[in-house]
Amino acid sequence: MPSRDRLEGGTANLRARCHGIVAATEYFGGEIQDAQTRFREALDVLEGLSDADRDRVIQATILANLGCVAETKHDWAAAEQHHREALRLRRKIADARGVLQSLHALGRARLGAGDRDDAERHFTEAGQLADSLGETLERAKIWHTRAELLLADGDATRARELATGALETFTQSRTRYDITHARVTLSRAARASGQEPLAIQQGALARSAVQVMGYGLLCVLYPADVFDLAGRIDGALTAYACGDALGVPWESNPGANVRATASQIEQLPAREGWARGATSDDTALTLLVARHLADRDGDGDPAAFLADLAAQEPAIRGLGPTTTAAIERFRRGDNTVGSRGRATNGAAMRALPIGWVLPHDQAKRRRQVTIAMSRATHADPAAVVAACVIAACGSWALEGASPAMLLAAAAEEAREAAQAVTTEARLADLLGQVSAGTWEPPVGGISLDPYDTVAAALWCATRATSLRNGLVSAVQLGGDTDTVAALAGGLIGCGLTAGQARAELPWHQLVIPPEPEAEIAETAAALATSRAIQSI
Repeated sequence: MPSRDRLEGGTANLRARCHGIVAATEYFGGEIQDAQTRFREALDVLEGLSDADRDRVIQATILANLGCVAETKHDWAAAEQHHREALRLRRKIADARGVLQSLHALGRARLGAGDRDDAERHFTEAGQLADSLGETLERAKIWHTRAELLLADGDATRARELATGALETFTQSRTRYDITHARVTLSRAARASGQEPLAIQQGALARSAVQVMGYGLLCVLYPADVFDLAGRIDGALTAYACGDALGVPWESNPGANVRATASQIEQLPAREGWARGATSDDTALTLLVARHLADRDGDGDPAAFLADLAAQEPAIRGLGPTTTAAIERFRRGDNTVGSRGRATNGAAMRALPIGWVLPHDQAKRRRQVTIAMSRATHADPAAVVAACVIAACGSWALEGASPAMLLAAAAEEAREAAQAVTTEARLADLLGQVSAGTWEPPVGGISLDPYDTVAAALWCATRATSLRNGLVSAVQLGGDTDTVAALAGGLIGCGLTAGQARAELPWHQLVIPPEPEAEIAETAAALATSRAIQSI
């Protein structure tokens, strides 16, 4: 029969192991300080045991994890101390795979401390051991570390090659965290080597996996690359509403806008019959579409949307003639698609949430949803094509596409959408002019024409030096200022959080959104979750 001491020792080892498992979950979730505290508690439990009763495998694992925590905090001396002690224990118990892992970790610690030569020696020794043991997964992890090192050295091409190799092995091994981490590195290397489409593709997959799987550690390690999608959508909605409010007082006021200074525009003068800082139907309908899609995982239901629109119509100011006519048909029970009257920008104005909820690489599905949702009120092919382009731009902007990439994606979508609804590709030509820098804003301001609206919004968004600059520029164009400024804000805001957007706009407190900020943030979170799940 086992002695009482031996039973107590087994219980303590098990308790330490459980502490370690919880701590590892906290660590990979990005809760670094909580993880460190729990790892230390596990180590204290083990150190309270005699050498004979202490499980040295668990002890070495806890020490190695404490070393990783120290690396994350850039405490390189502590990292080296923990990794050396783990290495000593692993050699003592002849844990060859553990020795390999500790050599790799020691190399990272020495690299962080600035000793490149010693780090290389550890990486080389670890690589040789991985080869001798046939440890393909551990060898790939070393490739990944070297890819990060090459990227820091400025050799983005070689970094991309190593990261690609590591990703292939991780994928074969089905190690989800390693796959996600390698995608981040590959995205960074691709962007640094001028391969933006690959950078966006891999970055988008990584961000979605982080959101779904809870890999918050990568947000800590790469805050500029692994950003919160919900926060970005919230920022975009906030910037959209601010652009709308900034443009409302100046709508259909050609000439005066061009002469107005930024200071005059940013006073947000009250439009006759409107409260100062009020938003229009643009924001109300965009939020309506956002909630509609969030409740349906990105699938639009035109009839249900029209029912919601009709129910909320009395509270929405500024509805255009095409949307109003669609509501009247719906109330009469007329289920026919809206008539092909004058092409207006109402469908494009509310299309950004479709791009935010559907991943950038699901172009066909996004186009189908956009066409169906647009035709609920705007049946003219030009209105539909414009909406498809705005939805595509919203999706690409959310993933950090550069102005050049955004315009290229817009032009491509304009061609594909025109073909889908059997109409000419005039919008693609206009966007080519915007990209080439030859597009000129109409002297009389931006009309309700959907193509002019899209060209103007992208012209403002891709030329802007800041959110504030982009919104003022949109209002100065004249004409349909609230819609152009709202769309430009929604696109620029894809690169900001709501707090960052507000910080750029000293007048943001004057804006009266149709919903409380907390509800807008909740809608943004739902869109982001749906997008992330569909991405992976």
